[in-house]
Order: sequence, then C-alpha cells, then structure tokens
Amino acid sequence: MGNPATAADPALRVPEPIELRWAFSVSIFFEERVLFATRTGTRGYVPVVRGDVWGPRLTGRVVPRSGADWAADGRINAHYMLQASDDSMIYMRNTGRMFRLDGKTAPPDDPTWEPSAPRYFRVTPEFDAPVGPHEWLSRTVFVGRGQRMPDPDRTIFDYFEVL
Repeated sequence: MGNPATAADPALRVPEPIELRWAFSVSIFFEERVLFATRTGTRGYVPVVRGDVWGPRLTGRVVPRSGADWAADGRINAHYMLQASDDSMIYMRNTGRMFRLDGKTAPPDDPTWEPSAPRYFRVTPEFDAPVGPHEWLSRTVFVGRGQRMPDPDRTIFDYFEVL
C-alpha cells in the first residue's frame, strides 16, 4: 500500500482510492410535504408512510410512520426505523445534502423550490442495530445517493459500505 519512494517526503504521497461496495437500497414512500416558517427561514418535513429495503447485505422494510425527512437550507436530516426480514429493528439517521437536477442546492426557501420537484441527494447514514446479525451496520461507514421519484412520491436511496 502506498508508494515507498515517497516515504521520505509524505507531501509526495498519493493516497490509495477508497473502495465502495453496494450494501442495500431503500425506497421510502411519502404522502405529504409540509413547509413551515421559522426565524431562520423555511423548513420542511416529509413523514414516512412506508418503504422497502433490498440488497445483498440487508432486506426488510421501512416501518410505517416511524420517522420523517427534515429539510432546511439544502440539508436533510432524516430519522426512520427499519425492520429487517428477521424482524430485527434498526434505527437509521440519514444526513446529507439535497440538490436540484441542475446541481444547485435546493433549500425549501429557494423561490424555485417545488416540494415535488426532481431532486437528488448525497448522504451519510448512521445505524443503531441490535447485537446479532445486523450489528455490522453500527460498525460500518456508509455513503449513499438518492433520487426523488414522482407518482407515487418516493425517494430511492442506494447505500455503499466504505471498505
């Protein structure tokens, strides 16, 4: 690992690229989007109705009404409960940035922001899983990407383990 020729001068060191492996995806369905004013601007939240979890490392569902996406200034802070196919309950916190398809950030107080407009996301989820077969979620660093999908209103997230 690394280039031994640069050991004498760490400034010349070129880091190895990080590898990622797809772990699972989550499709989260919504019924409503709520905007409200605060002293710092407009915020929004979107309650979770239901969802599905699938992939090589985790399968199951999003527990209905177990959380919501919260948005402000192009940031998202979401909390949900996942239920694995073996009935294990897993808490998930998903934080990151929301972007319009043209690449600009998409805060709710942006005059061009439409609650159901196409968006994509870059996120870093964290999990709190019980001891047992899903414990690896609590010890793993993940990155993710998401895409808002219309009709029905949902977002699909793909999560990747950092190896």
